[in-house]
Amino acid sequence: MAKKYVFFLGGYDAEMVTIKEILEQKGFPYFDKKLHWGANLSEYREELAKVRWYQTPVLIELQLNIDFPQRTVVIDHHNERAGKYAKTSIEQVAKLLKIKLDRHQQLVSANDRGHVPAMMELGATLDEIREIRSFDRACQGVSPEDEKKAEDAIKLFSELLTPNAIYVMGLTEKTSPIMDRLYNKFPHIVIVTPNHGLSYFGPGPVINALETAYVEFKRVRPTAVCWKGGNLPDYGFFGSNVALEKRKIQEFIVAYENKKNDPYR
Repeated sequence: MAKKYVFFLGGYDAEMVTIKEILEQKGFPYFDKKLHWGANLSEYREELAKVRWYQTPVLIELQLNIDFPQRTVVIDHHNERAGKYAKTSIEQVAKLLKIKLDRHQQLVSANDRGHVPAMMELGATLDEIREIRSFDRACQGVSPEDEKKAEDAIKLFSELLTPNAIYVMGLTEKTSPIMDRLYNKFPHIVIVTPNHGLSYFGPGPVINALETAYVEFKRVRPTAVCWKGGNLPDYGFFGSNVALEKRKIQEFIVAYENKKNDPYR
């Protein structure tokens, strides 16, 4: 029976909150510590240890930093599990529970896969897009102060790396209010947070270049971790808790644009 599943919820966004709503509606047991993005499974160490032999843990978007039972189901849509042809986490949950997503849930899924462009591919109206993006930021804990700081950061602490690339020094760790104000203005968006974290939104080849660079970078900064997701390999996002130098990021973007614009390459 499906009731054997016990769910462990990861970092909050529109998708995770919607998954939680599905579990509540269908009566499935879950543990939820209202975590942030990048949450570790170790946050649930005690709860996981209490899972009975006949129950199957389902881990949703959690960093697997501790051991877990072999029967465990792992659900995620980041890193090697990311991509436009891979099921989002909410789609994986729906398949596991043998349920069909409604319109709102489908838009939440599309938003998680590829932000506004992916929702537009589903024929989303402007009102639907605004509703989902507002819902997503609220689920992430974005406050009115964060929204104001996003506007200030764009106005006062941004610069162009190329005509198509903007670099923003954020005033808060919340990057989505900056992204939502710029996604249709620049193909490349780079955000560095006050804690020196990096968020990049743009084409897949630049994300690949960043990922490769971090393999070398982590030899110097072993504490650096990175992640990627979105509508890859076409476009998506890349993030790290430690930002590369601005000049290095700019080099990757310029190299991509030069190759894209050169018909002989």
